[in-house]
Amino acid sequence: MIFYYLWKRRLLAKADAEKLRYFLGLSANALSLSRRSPLVWAIHWPRALFSPRYARIVVRWLEYRVELFDGLQG
Repeated sequence: MIFYYLWKRRLLAKADAEKLRYFLGLSANALSLSRRSPLVWAIHWPRALFSPRYARIVVRWLEYRVELFDGLQG
């Protein structure tokens, strides 16, 4: 379910290498919060894969985080 909603909200198209590294906690900045607590850990993956409601909530949260990363919000 989550991949469907990511595609529907066009977040897959917005994901570049730098955002993916940040999400996975692989960013080059040693002081980055994402290295100590990657965003990928905050998602309950089995639930996101099978629960449409949870997947929509996670995608909205990820969209907000992408906008923060891009400087569009915050």
